[in-house]
Amino acid sequence: MSAENLFDVVFKGKFARELDKNRAVLHFSKVFKLPIEKAERFFDGNPRVLKKEQTLEKANNFRQALKKAGLKVSLVKKVNENFKAELTMSAPGVILVSPPAPIVANIPTSQFSLDEVGAQFANPKPIEPVNIDTSSFTIDEEDREIVEKEEVPEPEFDVSGISLDEIGAIFDEPHELPEPHLDISDLSLDEVGATMVEKKPTPPVEIDTSGIKLLEE
Repeated sequence: MSAENLFDVVFKGKFARELDKNRAVLHFSKVFKLPIEKAERFFDGNPRVLKKEQTLEKANNFRQALKKAGLKVSLVKKVNENFKAELTMSAPGVILVSPPAPIVANIPTSQFSLDEVGAQFANPKPIEPVNIDTSSFTIDEEDREIVEKEEVPEPEFDVSGISLDEIGAIFDEPHELPEPHLDISDLSLDEVGATMVEKKPTPPVEIDTSGIKLLEE
């Protein structure tokens, strides 16, 4: 029995974004040659099977044809009950697939030999001691400074000509500023409520509506 997967083509009333519902219903009615009233029933949101038990190739071809019309469908895989019934369970512990036998590598070892336990693989070479001449070095006494600090002389400032005033003394006398003299002889005030700027009347705008008409409903 063939174990090929079969699919149902299911439509849930979905369509492309560039279409509105009225155009989608019109396209659906033209594809399936249905009246508009019957085509509208397929757009109520309930899933409906358009094609049953199609192969994957035929179901895809059908979906592509509807996609060109702006309609979206889904492919739902069908379970082959007859094929499912033929499946049997093996007893516990049965090996379904025999593991491949590993290939034994043939490596010749006749030229190899083992030394005794504790034998040295290489003879270490003795390291000659380094002779450092320390005859010119001396050690100072404990707590003795290695570098002598130079004394910095304290600076001398001449403050004989400096005196302090009493608390609250004024360091500088304030200078009086003369009052500004503004000439206002040419200025005058209008009466309360007087209009400062005269408003110019704006002529009404004339719109020609002789070429405009309303469409009849």
